[in-house]
Amino acid sequence: MKSILHHPATILAALGAVSGTLGSYGLGANLGDAPDLGLYMVFAGLWFGLVIGYGLWRWGDHSLRTAAIAVAATWIAWEAAVNIGLQLDQRWLVGTAVPDGLKSYVTGFAAGGIGALVTWLGAAATTPSLRQVSTAGLVVSTGALLGLLLPATNQYDYPAILLLPWQAAVAAALGLSLAAGWSRLDLSSATRA
Repeated sequence: MKSILHHPATILAALGAVSGTLGSYGLGANLGDAPDLGLYMVFAGLWFGLVIGYGLWRWGDHSLRTAAIAVAATWIAWEAAVNIGLQLDQRWLVGTAVPDGLKSYVTGFAAGGIGALVTWLGAAATTPSLRQVSTAGLVVSTGALLGLLLPATNQYDYPAILLLPWQAAVAAALGLSLAAGWSRLDLSSATRA
């Protein structure tokens, strides 16, 4: 039995925490004028994409193509989440019956869920062990629930409050399913020998 320190979920959670920290301090260039559609905090999505790409390469099929698709899909997920969040917060929910205090929670929940969903879709596109409804549910619900940290991030103007736990937890959720798939591969190779 492998140590918990060597489990894909633990390793990806740690790498996700590093990514969230790097993303908080080196957000990258913005190519757009909020709330218009654009590319925002480019490096924050790229760092996380590298974590997911590594996870799929290490516990998936050891393919650089799979890793590259995961990096691209995760970065697209990040940009989609940020753009949806900006639209919700600064356009779509403005003037609605949603109270200002609740608006940031709705925005964080929706953006966190969408970012996690697109990340999962990109990962599952190349990794069969991730193509389960339970995996999608775990990843998306984790992203949506941790998106509820957005108001605290806004209040303290400190991105790590959201990015660090969100990226660590979403990466760990994917790692749980990767570990299950990896264990099945180990069992099938052992039975063939």
